Amino acid sequence: MPAGGPSAPARTPFVVLVVLLLGSGLLALLLLNAAVNQGSFELSELERQAEELTDEEQALQQELDSYSAPGPLTERARELGLVPGGNPVFILPDGTVRGVPEPAPRAGASGGTGEGVEGP
Repeated sequence: MPAGGPSAPARTPFVVLVVLLLGSGLLALLLLNAAVNQGSFELSELERQAEELTDEEQALQQELDSYSAPGPLTERARELGLVPGGNPVFILPDGTVRGVPEPAPRAGASGGTGEGVEGP
């Protein structure tokens, strides 16, 4: 038998197999890299949206806080015809009253409109 005869044909399928494995590995790596890049772009977009929503939330919280401040809250209550209640009075479970009950002042007396406010 010749020394180079039988090993030459057996080497060709091996070389083809190695080339196919390397090619498919590179193709898989390219596809994986593209998928990671796409995920990175989506992540950047979602982070931008989260930042915008955080800014909007902060603006809404500031607006809510401005409505909850004592001055605007008092003004809005007067617009609605509410009056200050004065000192609270409590009715205890045995029926006794703790405190001195007084009628609430009329809205007209405190600078309100007086509409819809009835005395006792």
